[in-house]
Amino acid sequence: MRLEDAIVINCPSTRLYAMLSDVESHAALLPGYRESRIVEHIGNDCVLQREAIINGTLRRWKSQVHFEQERALHFRQLEGPFEGMRVLWDLEPKGAATELRIVHEVSIKPWWKKWWMELVIAKPAIERTARIVLESIKMAAEARVPL
Repeated sequence: MRLEDAIVINCPSTRLYAMLSDVESHAALLPGYRESRIVEHIGNDCVLQREAIINGTLRRWKSQVHFEQERALHFRQLEGPFEGMRVLWDLEPKGAATELRIVHEVSIKPWWKKWWMELVIAKPAIERTARIVLESIKMAAEARVPL
């Protein structure tokens, strides 16, 4: 299952990338996040320990993040119910603004509950969370841009 959402942010892509690539600040940036801490470095990638309150429930998981300099962040969930999920934060310059696109690639296992989990549970939760994340990043980035 592939889910996409995007938003235009009135912030240059280089500044937005600098803000987003500071992955340990995500706890202050993203709603519900309580922790985003680097626990391991693997070449140019790193492993994050993350904790967030999602739909009223405290969740902990690890994600690996790959940095595509000035362009994108690629996340892969290493554990939890969405283990293997890939998330792309893609930045596309639009003049003085930037389009931030979030793409989720989800594959639920085992196969026999895939359709139910993906369409009934995962899809609405991921779409809602992605929209909240995009709007939070927009608000934070635009507040940091000097007039």
